[in-house]
Amino acid sequence: MISRAETVQQNQDKVVIYTRNTSWTQPEGYRIHRDVQVLKDKCELFGYQVIRVYWEPSSSESHDNRRTVLKQMLKDAAEGLFGVVVVWDVFSLSPDGEKLQQIERELARNGVEICSVTVPFDTSTEEGLRVFEYMCKLLNTRHLRLVAMQEIPLSQVAHWLIENENKKGDERDVELCETARRPA
Repeated sequence: MISRAETVQQNQDKVVIYTRNTSWTQPEGYRIHRDVQVLKDKCELFGYQVIRVYWEPSSSESHDNRRTVLKQMLKDAAEGLFGVVVVWDVFSLSPDGEKLQQIERELARNGVEICSVTVPFDTSTEEGLRVFEYMCKLLNTRHLRLVAMQEIPLSQVAHWLIENENKKGDERDVELCETARRPA
């Protein structure tokens, strides 16, 4: 009998795709076929084996508890059947930042990584986790609308916020500003 650890190790390079309509106003199946094909092509280009596609129709906030396909994917992740979940963007998993972090943590506990085609982030590093955390915080703010309109990756906005926070925390910068004088 194969142990769970051996199963996880064997399936580490296996990839699944998760997608759903990101708005309950979209007709069922809207863009899903195209998204799946693009995601499959990208995975195959980099030599990954797509073993399954998880997709579900639109779900509004009131239907969020019924996301049976997402629940099945999380169950399969717990069984160690794959090592990577590829999504179009992080909003596919959840439009809510707190729920998205819960999903990421559950997948990470099971050794599964999330990869997005449109929003680059890397949760395998401390800095990447910080960027992801900021992305999740941004999901429920007006920043999201501004980012979407300008087609700026949410991860880039998160990086900018972290850089700005780091600059504010640098006492030397504050000291220079306080002592700076206008030229005569």
